[in-house]
Amino acid sequence: MKDLKIKAVFSLFMDMKEKDVAKTEKQTSHMKLSFIEVRYNKEISLPESFLEKLPKRLILFTNIQYHPQYPRLKQMLIDRGHEVETVRPKHAWNEGQILGCSVEDWSGKNVDAFVYIGDGFFHPKAILFHNAPPVYMYDPEHDTQYTLTQKDIEKILKRRKGALVTFHTVKEVGVIVTSKYGQNRLRECFKLQEKFPEKNFYFLMGDEINFASLEDFPFLEVFVNTACPRIMDDHDKIPRPVLNIADITDEEW
Repeated sequence: MKDLKIKAVFSLFMDMKEKDVAKTEKQTSHMKLSFIEVRYNKEISLPESFLEKLPKRLILFTNIQYHPQYPRLKQMLIDRGHEVETVRPKHAWNEGQILGCSVEDWSGKNVDAFVYIGDGFFHPKAILFHNAPPVYMYDPEHDTQYTLTQKDIEKILKRRKGALVTFHTVKEVGVIVTSKYGQNRLRECFKLQEKFPEKNFYFLMGDEINFASLEDFPFLEVFVNTACPRIMDDHDKIPRPVLNIADITDEEW
């Protein structure tokens, strides 16, 4: 049964050469896509109760619908005496735009905190994965404010550490691969066998990741995720420990 499952899942990969990888990448990169930006039209004003609790040195972020107001928001903070840094995450289109996959290390900026102007917790939580300072959030649509700290992702970080220990002690490893444009990382996947020759890697590829379907491979002891790094947020839905490829290699998202 095990061999049949492996053959079914890996027919795409069994004899894949470099030219096949390139062909797959070309096919996914030529999909017709339309990105339509939606804007928040009301002028944002940061409340005094929010401004008065901010520390001196800041990095300011917002998401795409609020980004046209970024220069004015930044100037508002500068006028209050703050030192405001602007950075551009690797996958963002604009300076100061944060994405859910922006799990990057900005510790070299030496700031006291991050400021996020936008709605929801998904985007600002990305900042915390590699940065210790808190994230001060203001939601202009609902006029609410929060402060996120490492405690807000503590459970995810503990699960990641546990998954890392599991990875180094087991042999049968499932690798989650997506065919989605911008997230497909076949080249990085194939390097895993070179880096860890003592392990058996099984590549599971699909357009969407159905966590329940991972139960079909009970012989796999841990999963390495090569798709969106925020799959880690859904660790409680995945039947085995899971870690991102960046946790065990030098590959960055």
